[in-house]
Amino acid sequence: MRRTLSLTVVALVALSLAGCSSVGGYYQPAGLFPTGGIYMETTSGSLILENGVTPTKEGKACGSWILVVGTGDTSVETAMKNGGIKKAVFVTQYIKAILGSVYGEVCTIVRGN
Repeated sequence: MRRTLSLTVVALVALSLAGCSSVGGYYQPAGLFPTGGIYMETTSGSLILENGVTPTKEGKACGSWILVVGTGDTSVETAMKNGGIKKAVFVTQYIKAILGSVYGEVCTIVRGN
């Protein structure tokens, strides 16, 4: 019983500290985004690079994390390469997090020509 209580306290402290690190330690360059403690899914941070131009292609570059391990490449260059884009028109960030910083996914979405 005593060991179970100790493990529960340690787990709660670890989850509390993980929640202090924003969304998996990811900070969006274009500003603040909505946050949720249990579940969050948002698309924000759109940057308009070419006003008035209609994009014809879309590329995505994603990364994910579980607890303290994160992998992936979320760079604009990779998203452009994945979509065959030579000139970017819009850049958007998609973020999904479950249980604060326990699991999440971040994608950079580039639309262009």
